[in-house]
Amino acid sequence: MSPWETCAQDARYSLRQLKRNPGFTTVAVITLALGIGATTAIFTVVNAVLLRPLPYPHPEALVYVQEILGDYGLNPFAWNREFVAWRNQSRTLSPIAAYMDFAANLTGGGEPERIICGMATTSFFSILGVRPAVGRLFLPEEDRPGGPPVVVLSEALWKKRYGGDASVIGRGVSLDGKVYTVVGVLPATFVIPDEFKIQHALWVPVAESETGAGPFRIFRVVGRLKPGVSVATARTELDTIMQPTLPGGIKKSVVVSPWQEQIAQGSRLSLLLFMGAVGLLLLIACVNVANLLLSRAAARQKEIAVRLTVGAGKTRIVRQLLTESTLLALLGGLLGLALAHWGKDLLVAFISPNLPALEPIGLDYRVLGFCLALAVGTGLAFGLAPALQASGIPLNEVLKEAGRSGGELRSGMLFRNLLVISETALAMVLLVGAGLLFRSFLRVLGLDLGFKPEHTLCLTIDLTLSKYPTPKDQARFFEQVIQGVRSLEGVQSVGGSGMPPLLDTRSGMVTGLGVEGRSEAIGSASFATISPGYFRTMRIPLKQGRDFGDGDREGSPSVAIVNETFARRYFPNEICLGRRLGSWVHRKDWLTIVGVVGDVRDVVEKDPNPEIFLPYMQDGEPSMTLFVRTEGNPRLWEGAIRKQVASVDKDQPPHDFASLEQVREGSRTSRRVNLLLLSAFAGLGLILASVGIYGVVSYSVSQRTHEIGVRTALGASRGSILRLMLGQGLRSALIGTGAGLAASLGVTRFLQAMLFGVKPADPATFLVAALLWIAIALLACYIAARRATKVDPLVALRYE
Repeated sequence: MSPWETCAQDARYSLRQLKRNPGFTTVAVITLALGIGATTAIFTVVNAVLLRPLPYPHPEALVYVQEILGDYGLNPFAWNREFVAWRNQSRTLSPIAAYMDFAANLTGGGEPERIICGMATTSFFSILGVRPAVGRLFLPEEDRPGGPPVVVLSEALWKKRYGGDASVIGRGVSLDGKVYTVVGVLPATFVIPDEFKIQHALWVPVAESETGAGPFRIFRVVGRLKPGVSVATARTELDTIMQPTLPGGIKKSVVVSPWQEQIAQGSRLSLLLFMGAVGLLLLIACVNVANLLLSRAAARQKEIAVRLTVGAGKTRIVRQLLTESTLLALLGGLLGLALAHWGKDLLVAFISPNLPALEPIGLDYRVLGFCLALAVGTGLAFGLAPALQASGIPLNEVLKEAGRSGGELRSGMLFRNLLVISETALAMVLLVGAGLLFRSFLRVLGLDLGFKPEHTLCLTIDLTLSKYPTPKDQARFFEQVIQGVRSLEGVQSVGGSGMPPLLDTRSGMVTGLGVEGRSEAIGSASFATISPGYFRTMRIPLKQGRDFGDGDREGSPSVAIVNETFARRYFPNEICLGRRLGSWVHRKDWLTIVGVVGDVRDVVEKDPNPEIFLPYMQDGEPSMTLFVRTEGNPRLWEGAIRKQVASVDKDQPPHDFASLEQVREGSRTSRRVNLLLLSAFAGLGLILASVGIYGVVSYSVSQRTHEIGVRTALGASRGSILRLMLGQGLRSALIGTGAGLAASLGVTRFLQAMLFGVKPADPATFLVAALLWIAIALLACYIAARRATKVDPLVALRYE
């Protein structure tokens, strides 16, 4: 008989055996499907982010150029003057391109709206191999100073605002009061898969952006390596080209990395940790199925002994049993693939805040191959040990009527307990990891942000600079808007800030502040321009002095309010009220400190920085976020506020409406995702591990029925029988718990970057995780062992 015929015969026999035992087959397949499905779903995301090539021609040659700026560390941008030098002199990159984003007010052809736009060099689209869906892309002469103002629309904006009408080509659109001619529409598939996840509504040439032509504009820079050029060679060349462009005293160096690597770096750690966690879950599932196979092999000892007696070799028995386990795994893999396909979109939507912008994630050939290899590998892994043990049974004992269970009790139960210990240890690692993230999340929830977000609506208005060019014009506009919104019924107070907390806009920093009467400058501080009523609206407590008032406007003495961290750090043993700071805004005068307010956390996980607040009536701001405290649900005032802003100027649309509570919750999204996903894996691991302990104790009860009957007949109490069976299960659980805690000490250090206020070896978390697992294991053992107390001695003594 040929090997293929033998394999086919084994497969047919295995299918008959699985069909003959539907309960066993169903439990094993579902257990494996959970493990394989979860692993495949996570791998689908890992494949899309870390393994799948970027959707551009020859993606392996695409590189991303960054800089290291002295002691400040890595800077993801490059200056315009440096990019121009690289573009003109580089011999290692061809082509090289720059792109950046900016916000603008889009007017004409519909309701005004604030949109995110992109500016790019002509080479940007060619380097990515992009072809327009309608019209054309930029021409070289349009990407030069003085070139005609043109724009390319995204497919989303084209359909939303212009109904997908191809006649839009040649029309004009107004961005911040400047008219651009539409020359093309990008395809729907165009996406920049970077970590910023910005959806650009349209694109303009770099030379035609309002702020793009100056020598100090910053860009993100990408390039394509010439054939045979290494990343290291390109880095050395670009660094050499850059040095002559730097002003005196500035120290910078170039970092060149594959673009895909740079895109994925923000999510690499969390994805690999999730992959490791789901791998532990799969191992637990395999151990459970191996336990099931051991039980089934014990029940088939006589069958296997007969087959060995009549001439079947041990190799044939092992092959037959491995065929059964592999078929089980393939069935589990097929069901797991269906679960992964069904749950993939849900998983991606759930963890999308932690992912870069990507093309749609699907099940490609890598995922299918991974699932097949995983199924075959797990089938061999969990089936090998039971197959080897079954083929090595003692024939004389098994063929004796009285010896049917002796072999299993002496060797099989030992191996079965080892399996329980291993799955307990694996479950403990998952449980400890979830516990650390949970405690970390509780610490974040318990942080005092320094303000009260309840019943507060926030919205942002960005003014068109051509219409409001001076600080005085800007201050007048916001004063009118704030007064109008404050007059709405149900509005309790209104305040505005140019750099509000938790909204990713706080970039204003000043260094080298002077203090009147001191010879040396003090350290750095962040600053924000605010309106009167801001502190009252945000419920930020005034600790000393006064708030800003309507009298703090242009022409009056320049004043400032500082936070407690500023006062404590720079005036530790003196009163800061009345002290004057060197003003970097009004060079001719000083800023007098008139108040001290409580600290506000700009970033949830970081301690507050020293901060200076300035009155917007003295220092106008072209962009401001308004906070509106209302009597009820703040989102109900959105329409009224839009009308109020439009009554002042309909071409300055408010945008990014959200309740402050939504903003606060959004700042915790990444941690919440990590916690819930790892907790789900830990929960499944606990369920599978507890089922494994239950199965071992339950099987032990059935195997020791005769012994239990003898003990009962000799006068053993139900309590002693219960303790006997509980002790067997709990011994394995306790040993596994100790092994799992030891393993967790080494594994949880990889969670360090995800933790806040909790150490990877936090004793309280380890203790609670151990006690929780022991309680679950005790319950599982008790449910299984309770059967032993109900054994009838007369029935048990006739059992064999």
